[in-house]
Amino acid sequence: MRPAVPMLNDQLTADEFLHMIVTNFQSVVFGTVDANGDPFTNVADLELCIDQQLIFATTYQKAFYQRLKGHPRLSITALRGEETLESVGFTLNGVVKEVNRDYLDQIFALHPEMEQISANQSERRELLRPFAITPLNGSVYDLRQQPIFQKRFDFGEG
Repeated sequence: MRPAVPMLNDQLTADEFLHMIVTNFQSVVFGTVDANGDPFTNVADLELCIDQQLIFATTYQKAFYQRLKGHPRLSITALRGEETLESVGFTLNGVVKEVNRDYLDQIFALHPEMEQISANQSERRELLRPFAITPLNGSVYDLRQQPIFQKRFDFGEG
């Protein structure tokens, strides 16, 4: 289990925001579109933050993979907390691209649960393809605080 989200304040930097996403949120919801522009959501884990990019992996056999390759813009969001006023949430919009498979070694080294997930399917790791999200903009909301903490980040055009 990933650690709890620390208390947030105005000194939170864009880099800290990205690292917080990977460090403190396990699974996030990915919003993508298909070739017809129809919306879809998927859940996946963000595993690494390297050079202001968020790294995750999915298998190339899924429709999710095809949507990522066909329309590289996406939106991700997650909420962490037991109750509304004990929650922290974020949204991040960005551009995604498939990256070198060497990232899989880092993912598996940092997240031993990946071995358990893949243990039942010996070929599963061979099916995985890593992707990097280059952020465009995002925001975080900390409902644990009063007044509610909100901060927006702009990363540029990617």
